[in-house]
Amino acid sequence: MSSSGDVPPQPLTADSPGPVSRRWLRNRWDELTFVHWRYRPDIVQALLPDGLRVDTHAGWAYVSLVPFRMTDATPHFVPAVPWISAFNETNVRTYVVDSAGNRAIWFFSLEADRLAIVAFARWFLGFPYVWGRLTIERRASWRRYVTARRRWPKRPASSTTVAVEIGDVITEPSGLDVFLTARWGTVTKWPAARGVLRHHPVDHQAWTLHEATLTEYADASIEAAGLPTPSGDPIVRYAQPVDARFGRPTRV
Repeated sequence: MSSSGDVPPQPLTADSPGPVSRRWLRNRWDELTFVHWRYRPDIVQALLPDGLRVDTHAGWAYVSLVPFRMTDATPHFVPAVPWISAFNETNVRTYVVDSAGNRAIWFFSLEADRLAIVAFARWFLGFPYVWGRLTIERRASWRRYVTARRRWPKRPASSTTVAVEIGDVITEPSGLDVFLTARWGTVTKWPAARGVLRHHPVDHQAWTLHEATLTEYADASIEAAGLPTPSGDPIVRYAQPVDARFGRPTRV
């Protein structure tokens, strides 16, 4: 297997490179907010498994807090199951390049309020899901996301409150916006303790992003991942819904 430094990273594209083959899962991502902070690359790299290198923009790594509503989460050829297929989620993620050159997402944590989803994703896919208590409040152009506590695993403890005021549509996303959102795959380590890295390809329509203003913020999930407390003003974006399709994972 190649090391993560052998293959140059694939180009960044705002549009999906193409539909995934061997499609097997689908999701709809709704009421989604991005809160991005920049970090020194060495700080993020120290938390990544062997075989991944942190991706950077203008010399900086980025870590993002992403709360949203997941619906229609189900295998591709199966009807959505009421209640189980819809849930709230908050994840902490960074941006990486794997040994095949895929510019992907690495999740430090994903909190969801459906235990069945958490168990399936942890044990069969390798995603570090946590069962939590999450709510989303909506009012006109205002959204408030709350993760009150972790239920399982309970440690490290964490809670999150994010509120945003949604602004105008961004008609011409910046290069940094594309870097932070146009990621056509994720990487997991499965089994988590001693497993190999697997790339999960994804495709969806291009993001429609809005300017957004952070009006309330309190979070412990970034520190729970082992990262220092973020500093400086974050980049905040709200996204219109997208329908995502996942292909079967491949070893990288």
